[in-house]
Amino acid sequence: MKNMFLSAIVATATLASCSTVSSILQNTFPYNATILVTSGSPANTTLSSVSAAQSINQLTGSGANVKDIRVSNATFSVNSNASVGLFKSVKVYLSNNGSNEILVASREDIPDNVGNSLALDVKTNSTLDNMMKSGSVQQRLVYVLKQSPTSDISVKTSVGFSSLPLTN
Repeated sequence: MKNMFLSAIVATATLASCSTVSSILQNTFPYNATILVTSGSPANTTLSSVSAAQSINQLTGSGANVKDIRVSNATFSVNSNASVGLFKSVKVYLSNNGSNEILVASREDIPDNVGNSLALDVKTNSTLDNMMKSGSVQQRLVYVLKQSPTSDISVKTSVGFSSLPLTN
């Protein structure tokens, strides 16, 4: 009887920890997307580029084990021969293949001498559970350039998430 009780406690703890471990793993996987800003792109014009990326469910295979998925951090970086200072503003939207689009991060008035990486201001007021578990997430980057680039620029956005374990 004592062994059964101990076994039940161990089994319960194991099941609860699986969701917690899944949640921790999913928080460590950033959502990455890359676009190319071509040379000669016009300055002082709102431009937009769409990039398919992976949802949490595609990254870990266990998206059903978390809830209350929110953006925790976001970065914007360019290849080493360019500067983020070339951009006047950037906005990162996530959607289910173009529908239910949500602004998740942005930055306005980017300084000229910022280097090749920049932390974005995140929007944490929305939960992204349905979108991130859908398996069909895409990112749209909306940006304005200060000047036309003289060569192609590879732009990478990385969005990190926080979530809570789903315990049943």
